[in-house]
Amino acid sequence: MLKENMNLFQNMAALLEKGIDPTSCEEQLWSRYGETVATLILDTTGFSRTTESHGIVHFLSRLMQLRALCKPIFERHNSKRFHFEADNGFAIFDHIDDALESAKAVHEAIYAAGLMLTDDERFRVSIGLGYGKMLFSETLEGYFSEEMNFASKLGEDIADGDEILITKNAYAHANQKLLAGFTESQSCISGLDLCYYRHQFSPN
Repeated sequence: MLKENMNLFQNMAALLEKGIDPTSCEEQLWSRYGETVATLILDTTGFSRTTESHGIVHFLSRLMQLRALCKPIFERHNSKRFHFEADNGFAIFDHIDDALESAKAVHEAIYAAGLMLTDDERFRVSIGLGYGKMLFSETLEGYFSEEMNFASKLGEDIADGDEILITKNAYAHANQKLLAGFTESQSCISGLDLCYYRHQFSPN
């Protein structure tokens, strides 16, 4: 019933046009578009505040330096796909260990580069990590799943600068040697009770 030459949304739209509820083809959709992957969601801190005080060009210049730092890190850790939207970064990996090592490396690289948000404030990012089976849209919109939603909330809404927050499922599948320093935490956001693990980057 699904067309091989169509992406997820095209196939779902075609089903709806025929009066077919896509949920009746859920198994086929997961079989065709499902991937078990790890996701890294990165958000910068201080965007609105710094833009207000120093201007948008000032912030964008720092943002471009951040992107230049992240690209080789994601590539070195076998990212399948990554892209940036405004002050956010999104990267996909086959294994949660690669995502976790990337997250740590990003914090370290920002600090080592001496990247500053202003003359007296370090540039910092917050990162959320998730892992599980996700639907890949085969479009720029990327991946969809509960774990993607959780990772987004962790990275963009809950984490502070210099932090890595990892979902419960991602934590369970990660190499325990990489989880040293993570502590269990819980938050309620948008009506969801999220259990996750938190790590604070501390420069040596």
